[in-house]
Amino acid sequence: MPKSPYVEKLRAHVGHDLLLLPAITAIIHDGDRFLLARQHGSDMWGLIGGGIEPGESPQDAVAREVLEELGIGTTVGTLIGAYGGPDLVVEYPNGDHVGYTTIAYECELPAGTALTLEEEEIVEVGWFAPSELAALPLHPGVLRILGDAIRILPTPGRAVVEKAVCYVISDNHLLVFTHDDVPLTATGVQVPAGTVRPGESPDEAAVRELFEETGLRGEIFSALGTADYDLAPTRSEIARRHFFVMRVDEADTRASWVAGEGDPDGGGGKQTWTCRWMPLAQAHVLAAGLGAKLGEVAIPVDD
Repeated sequence: MPKSPYVEKLRAHVGHDLLLLPAITAIIHDGDRFLLARQHGSDMWGLIGGGIEPGESPQDAVAREVLEELGIGTTVGTLIGAYGGPDLVVEYPNGDHVGYTTIAYECELPAGTALTLEEEEIVEVGWFAPSELAALPLHPGVLRILGDAIRILPTPGRAVVEKAVCYVISDNHLLVFTHDDVPLTATGVQVPAGTVRPGESPDEAAVRELFEETGLRGEIFSALGTADYDLAPTRSEIARRHFFVMRVDEADTRASWVAGEGDPDGGGGKQTWTCRWMPLAQAHVLAAGLGAKLGEVAIPVDD
């Protein structure tokens, strides 16, 4: 593609000096294979992408770039992430220096439609599985972006299930529980958590799960973000966990009590567990990645 008029105007003022430019990147995949492209005059493989024009939204920009470079429309899907830094600084053959900050989106191509390459720019495209990437000469930054895409996007045959996880904290203690009828070596120490139901937001799920699993009613203090946890080999499933710091009124951190459910969602017979408060400093023992966000906890101030 020719250089945009916007960039040409900037270059008239700064010459070949470094420009910081907003950009987009298209993560195009077919199952677990990703589409990479090689440009004229380069042996390096990269991702489809380009600059954002003035007044253009990132989603419109990524759709435009895919159409221009591959000759095909696309559906713009999941936001993969935003990227910048030294591995996204490029020196072009004409001496121009550019530092890109790029926003990466998952893009879906219509099935069975042939690609029409932008011949002035792209000489070759190919589909590559994650196991093949290490053998390829890749543009700096590509592995970082694809690493996030591999982590975030669903793996064929494996569901991604949204979960809510509750860090209920009072007086530097964390609310935990252990199962009464299952060995500790099988379930470990857990915190209230469960599946986000259809039509339910993650924070609503957190409030509901806290009450259902402990009998306590609480409120959200802060959201800590998400983390994925691979449940294999127990289940062919990725748990996408939304972590929340929560608080309850009049918590007694010396108390312990039995809770349970007679008809668990996952099947099986009646289950019971004992709830108690653990010093927050000892909570590194949480099972199955449930402690993934403990290091980011800001302690709520009790009323």
